[in-house]
Amino acid sequence: MLNMARKRKRFDIDSARQWLAENAPVADVLTMLEIRRRFELSSDDCRTYAVEILWAAQQPIRPPKPDLNSHRKETHHALA
Repeated sequence: MLNMARKRKRFDIDSARQWLAENAPVADVLTMLEIRRRFELSSDDCRTYAVEILWAAQQPIRPPKPDLNSHRKETHHALA
């Protein structure tokens, strides 16, 4: 269930980013997000969810963190 919620959230953030990149008004993005989840959440919860998703969509995308384990393996094999 948690995995589905993460996928749903990621999908909504990506959709909001796309709408914002296409210069859609913020109010339209909020409405899209609210309507998308109207049968899953109460109206107040829909608004809260939509605002949280919109805020996340407006944040800069951070590059993924480097995998420290693979770096350690390379160092280990280099010393052998």
